[in-house]
Amino acid sequence: MADFHATIYFDDESNSTSLNDIKIRLEQTAENVGIPLAFSHSKITTYKVFCKTIHDCIILYHPDHKRDYYNFCVYLSRQDNRIFIHIKMFGRSKQFNKHARSEKAKADRLGKELAYQLGSMLGSCLYNIGKSTRKLEEEQEYYSALDQVFEKTF
Repeated sequence: MADFHATIYFDDESNSTSLNDIKIRLEQTAENVGIPLAFSHSKITTYKVFCKTIHDCIILYHPDHKRDYYNFCVYLSRQDNRIFIHIKMFGRSKQFNKHARSEKAKADRLGKELAYQLGSMLGSCLYNIGKSTRKLEEEQEYYSALDQVFEKTF
């Protein structure tokens, strides 16, 4: 899992902030911003030197693109009266993968002979069927809007 957003922290003197509170705040903000957001619950295991911790977490995803957009994991950790909200990104994105493969193939063709370039272009076209700049831009806009949700929520 990779970081999607910087870890957010704040003082929680009452030690009462829960994952459900975070979920409710995210739902409200996403609704106000106008982006679709679905939730599920899961557990995540984090490892530190000689220490394994299991956290409850919320999985956030686009309801229409659960399997072809990245998903996000939000979990909490505490130190004394301070609460830390971790936001991680996982899964895969079909459009990002197709775009990356296409760009790698373009870079690989530079300086090669014509027969190699033609074969590479044909192979790239077949391998990347369904690649769409419009879909890629829509997905990037969704991630930008989701980042705004995190900024406005916390």
